[in-house]
Amino acid sequence: MPSFLLCHRHAPDECRFAFAAWHGFDSPLRHLQALSSCPSGGHALWWVVPAADPGAALAQLPAYVRQRTEAIPVSEVPIP
Repeated sequence: MPSFLLCHRHAPDECRFAFAAWHGFDSPLRHLQALSSCPSGGHALWWVVPAADPGAALAQLPAYVRQRTEAIPVSEVPIP
């Protein structure tokens, strides 16, 4: 199955909304770890998710987060 890097960005004053959007949203990503630059001032979140297509990858996010997220196809490659 393909993998997608979900790249979400929000403004500094939108952190609380980005995190609150998960309450009551059923997703395989809920209660898992995500990479975040919010504590250091970057205000972005990243996930690598398996999905059939970009739409299915984005569907794993609540609407508020999804609207501010890009789904980038990725795969693992060996580094020489």
